[in-house]
Amino acid sequence: MTRTVALLRSVVGTAAWLLLASLIVHVIGRQLTRARWLPWLPDAPEMLVLLACAAAGALVVTQRQRATAIVLAGTLAGGLAWQLQTGARLQSDAFYYYAYLRSMTFDHDVSFANDYRLLGLGDKTYLFDPTPTGYAHSAWTIGPAIIWSPFFAVGHLAATRLAAAGQEVATDGTSFPYRQSIVIAGLFYTLLGWWFTLRFAEQWFARREAATAVALMAGGSFMLWYSVVEPTMTHAPSMAAVAGFLWCWAASRQRRRPEAPPRTQLVWWTALGLLAGLMTIIRWQNALFAIVPACELSAAVWVAWRSSRHGAARRLLLGGLVFTVAAIVACVPQLMAWRSIYGTYIAISPIGPVIRWTMPQLELTLFSSRNGLFAMSPLLYVAAIGLLGFSARHRAAGLPLLVATAVMVYFNASIQDWWGSDGFGGRRFDGVLPILTLGLIVSWQWLRGLAARRPQTLVGVFLAGAVIWNLTLMSAAQRGVVRLGEAIAFGPVAGDQVRTLHSWIGYPFSVPANWWHALRNDVTVAAYDVLRPSYFLGDPLQPYGRVDIGGADGPLVGEGWGAAEREGDTTFRWAAGDAQVLVPLAHTAELTVQLRLRAFSFAGAPIQRVTIETGRETFGPFEVGDTWQVIAIPTPASAWRAGVNHVRLRFERATRPADVGAGGDTRTLAAAVDFLRVSQR
Repeated sequence: MTRTVALLRSVVGTAAWLLLASLIVHVIGRQLTRARWLPWLPDAPEMLVLLACAAAGALVVTQRQRATAIVLAGTLAGGLAWQLQTGARLQSDAFYYYAYLRSMTFDHDVSFANDYRLLGLGDKTYLFDPTPTGYAHSAWTIGPAIIWSPFFAVGHLAATRLAAAGQEVATDGTSFPYRQSIVIAGLFYTLLGWWFTLRFAEQWFARREAATAVALMAGGSFMLWYSVVEPTMTHAPSMAAVAGFLWCWAASRQRRRPEAPPRTQLVWWTALGLLAGLMTIIRWQNALFAIVPACELSAAVWVAWRSSRHGAARRLLLGGLVFTVAAIVACVPQLMAWRSIYGTYIAISPIGPVIRWTMPQLELTLFSSRNGLFAMSPLLYVAAIGLLGFSARHRAAGLPLLVATAVMVYFNASIQDWWGSDGFGGRRFDGVLPILTLGLIVSWQWLRGLAARRPQTLVGVFLAGAVIWNLTLMSAAQRGVVRLGEAIAFGPVAGDQVRTLHSWIGYPFSVPANWWHALRNDVTVAAYDVLRPSYFLGDPLQPYGRVDIGGADGPLVGEGWGAAEREGDTTFRWAAGDAQVLVPLAHTAELTVQLRLRAFSFAGAPIQRVTIETGRETFGPFEVGDTWQVIAIPTPASAWRAGVNHVRLRFERATRPADVGAGGDTRTLAAAVDFLRVSQR
């Protein structure tokens, strides 16, 4: 009987593995050739059902140590199918990294002028301004091209086969088989990164806890987007390289101690240095993670020297030197590329983003609705809190990891476009995810322990949610959203309830930044989401700001305004004598205020005048005519405060049209206002 069961398990397991492999081959074929390699397999969603059955069957009969491989294989197949559904393709910044790969493969150089045109970038004229060596510009790294190359080779094979079969497919690195090979590479490196993260977390935690945290991070962070929607961005290989580096660092800590054999020490320092160089030429900022072994090394040298173990200190310093040399060696491809493009081995491209070291937007980078790390990925908020606990438990390892994370936050907050341009979530924090996984495990342990020790707390939280539901439903009923005694659709009502709760407490994962902003600027806590990331003068390339009154004025108009109206191409609101405009400033400066408006006029109307109060100084009064005009007012820096300025427009007269024979309008009108604009002088 036992032999029969074993045979059955073997047969089922083999069949499940073969089905998984067939699904992977099938979806890769669809990606590279747009044809069904295995026509007997269905497409999604049936494919996903088949995939789930295959993975479940394999997991049931497999040995425990092979479960990770099955999960990764199943995720690879499912991810490839998902990519087909999302239409993942080469896009955005990936073209600039891809230019390295195409140029080196087919032109055997790094002169990208022809590559940019072949890839559809010919309209970006700034790329073609000649460098000192006459090449086109590049602010991007060579690393992604290196690690994409095996997948690119498969794409080349697919393209040549299609061309040989008579299809119109270019074999010069520009057609879809080449591009889609990079899509597949993105998913592969994402999974490789999570596997390295699992191995990294297992240095301190049990496999089950580590695997749970990795699964949560994979599904609850921005990396999911860069796995299946935009997998050709460099975030997947970047995360994989950093995770591999951190695992190597953690796994070799004992082997790099002075007490270990000298040869073993140097081998591991060399491996660590090569990985450091590789992750750096994939994304520049990854070099900051070298802080982790640097902190550890500095502490060990200090302890050894203080205890008069001078030989041990010298061996540690030798290890650090070997690490540095190995990292430089790994960076040689980038140094050679720079030499060709800019004429020097170390270069800073003039088209790269500006780093403003003295003006980091720390609060916005973490909490704002404009791709703030915690605001967009709440799970990382929980993980960051847990990372503090991990650092307290495991100081020797935790403090270097905490320092590296803090430095990365500062660096990303100092980049001119701290929000990551048109990316999804806090994408520039890809290398921090393996570190935050450790924090997530600690938070998970704490929450699990709390639930075990105080189950009444868990029940209380659930019941408090029921009370909040009732309060917000009452609010909806009071405002007429819920019509008493009538049938309702809970979807729209629930949406209104969420908006009500948001108006009360703001967005939970922007706390405490949104609460502090509300207290400091005398605005609602809910205004933080849109108002704070939109501060004027926050971008040096845009030393101005404009409140489009009646248009996209959002939370920037306060009391004293009528409804938005349109007159031709002009949107405006009527001010009713005393109207408020919010002018949010990132910093104070000498500003010119421009106000476009026209007075409400009628037969025999007296002259209209307006006075402008910034909260610190008053300007005017200025005469306002009955046709559209722009009033320009120079103001000193002392008239403003960094933060939200409550600017008041005070008009000398306000009249109801119905009272002066100008129609039946009973509103009180002073002037129609189109915009208020501020610009640095």
